[in-house]
Amino acid sequence: MAQVSLTQVSLKDMIGPLLAVLLLIAGALPAAAQITIPLPGTGGGGIQIGPQPEQQQRTTPDQNRYYGGSVSIRVLGAAYGRNCAGNVSTNVTDDLARQCQGRDYCVYRIDARNIGDPRPGCPKEYQARYMCRDGGNERYASANPEASGQSIVLDCRRQ
Repeated sequence: MAQVSLTQVSLKDMIGPLLAVLLLIAGALPAAAQITIPLPGTGGGGIQIGPQPEQQQRTTPDQNRYYGGSVSIRVLGAAYGRNCAGNVSTNVTDDLARQCQGRDYCVYRIDARNIGDPRPGCPKEYQARYMCRDGGNERYASANPEASGQSIVLDCRRQ
């Protein structure tokens, strides 16, 4: 078996292990872990390796907020298309409750794609019944036909 001295090892033979050590160090130092490898013929473009810059959140602020206190919304029921003739299922309480139950204030957007269309071709109204947990009377919110695309507001904030 022949011995190889350090002076006989070419740079080409050292690149693999050197790159492995570099990546190991870069992984240990997240701030320094961003590496760009240039791509020929791209006019300065390259591939980035390592943590990518955080994407900015592109969400709109939640207009349905919890304000605290014991005035939260308790959904009693909701119907979509009850005004249309025929024996159709119009109960859409679950979707309204999922979005508004327990909040103090809720803007609910009616969307037939989410709640279904119980009677195609008939312009449907939307009716909701709710109470505020601090007591008081039953409250109502509604949208005239065609309700899909409109919003209703359920509000239990203290005035």
